[in-house]
Amino acid sequence: MISIACNIQECYFEIIKKHFTSKDFYLEKFNPASYDDIYFIEINTLNDLDKIHQINRYPETLIYIIGPKDFHLLNECLTLGVHLYFENDDLENSLYSKSEAIHQQIFSRFKTYHYKNKQMSFELRLAQIMYVESMNHKLIIHHDNGDFIERKNLSSFIKEIDSNNFIQIHKSFVINKNFIKEIKAKELILKDSTILPIGRNFKESI
Repeated sequence: MISIACNIQECYFEIIKKHFTSKDFYLEKFNPASYDDIYFIEINTLNDLDKIHQINRYPETLIYIIGPKDFHLLNECLTLGVHLYFENDDLENSLYSKSEAIHQQIFSRFKTYHYKNKQMSFELRLAQIMYVESMNHKLIIHHDNGDFIERKNLSSFIKEIDSNNFIQIHKSFVINKNFIKEIKAKELILKDSTILPIGRNFKESI
């Protein structure tokens, strides 16, 4: 489920709620202690920009701003990593006109992989998978929330996720490009300092 936190007026909250009616979304009022996937923040002046700094972010977090038609304010928001800016006096139409962009952003950032074993099955966020290791006819999925073991081969995993963010670097390893820290001649270093080998047959693609 994708969580949406709103730090906005009630009238705007009701409009947004109509656009995210799917069971895949959970809307709530902004809580500075929470980590949410998408934030709708109302900004009316430059002083309100502090609201953006109060956000707890994942690497894939989306930040949407509702504000006046003000180029300077819009530009300041963009420098702070805002993903979309909606004009407050035409919010409903603005949401509709940008619905394709919203869909693409959500799909690319919150796409999931259906993990299953004998005991359970659930969705894993692709954005939180660091790398996948093949060992003894099993996959070890190294995820932010721990390691998950599944009986499957790497080629099946790559076909299922269908994501440009993942690349095979070795016959036994597929990595999430967003977690790469450094690439060397024969090895690759991830942001958590994990060192993985680069296979000879995969050097050119890397």
